[in-house]
Amino acid sequence: MSRSMMTAAFAAAVTILAPVVAQAEEVVFACWGGASQENFQKAILPPFEKKYGVKVQYVPGGSTYFVSQLQAQKGSPELDVACMDDGPQSIARDLGLLEPLTPARLVETPDIVPAAIGKDASGVGYGLLAMGLVYNPKALADAGIAPPTSWNDLADPRFKGHVVMGTIDNTPGLFALAMLARANGGGVDNIEPGFAKMKEVAANIGSFVKGTDMTPYFQQGEAWISVWTNSEMNRFVKASGFPLEFVAPKEGAPVVMPMLSLVKGGPNTEMGAKLIDYLVSSDVQKQFAINSKLGPVNTKVELTEAEAKGVIYKDAAKSLVALDWSVLNKMRPEWTRRWNQEIER
Repeated sequence: MSRSMMTAAFAAAVTILAPVVAQAEEVVFACWGGASQENFQKAILPPFEKKYGVKVQYVPGGSTYFVSQLQAQKGSPELDVACMDDGPQSIARDLGLLEPLTPARLVETPDIVPAAIGKDASGVGYGLLAMGLVYNPKALADAGIAPPTSWNDLADPRFKGHVVMGTIDNTPGLFALAMLARANGGGVDNIEPGFAKMKEVAANIGSFVKGTDMTPYFQQGEAWISVWTNSEMNRFVKASGFPLEFVAPKEGAPVVMPMLSLVKGGPNTEMGAKLIDYLVSSDVQKQFAINSKLGPVNTKVELTEAEAKGVIYKDAAKSLVALDWSVLNKMRPEWTRRWNQEIER
């Protein structure tokens, strides 16, 4: 081959290979769609991509979908990091689909509140939410009714016909049952007191809701009190100006966390771990607190009084109750059967 032909062949090879060489390393991140995806892709992920010279491929979806996807892809997963609510995340953990986040992988571990670390280091929450009682202060004031302070207030006759609550098919209903048990001497390992009190609550229920959106029930005046998270309530109040207040009942408020988990055998677990570490760093956690009203899991986050309003922050985090999702998942089918027979009849 002549020198000119060799030069041309070499140039052609370089041209062919160049796009491959220039292609950025990729990490696949499965998380919520909608407004959350927009926030991640516009504000949260670009600094990470720039810092590590990687491309984050964003896969939108929901918790149960991701659990099913991980099961289907077991042995050859396409995801590196998955966002899941703590309930579905515990199912993925028990199915052996997740890799532990060891201290070596999660540099931020010493600064993370203990409640945010998943069982067996299977993941880490990237925001603290509390499930508690939400009420309309104007409606109660007009009726001359004192605000609630306890889970047992859901059964108080003063709220008759104006309690709106999710069914056991969703987290608010499930957590209400568990916390009513706890408030009356039981717990997830002794649910009988919960069912006994829930039968009293049922007499006050105006509507059982299949989903988790309580906004129309408050707007229409049917709901004076409900079981909801502080974050969902705050987003509604911010968007609508509708007056609502959140109460962490005296028996405690269950923690609700969106979890970040490293997928077992993912194509780029090393960079996946770095992404999780970045998302729980103090700078990013402060962004979540300010923009999404997620309680920061990093103890180094400092918020002003205005920024902390409505956020589970510092002392407020100490009242959170971590319910055992392994027990909840195991018992939920039986509790659902009983709920349908004894509560929603």
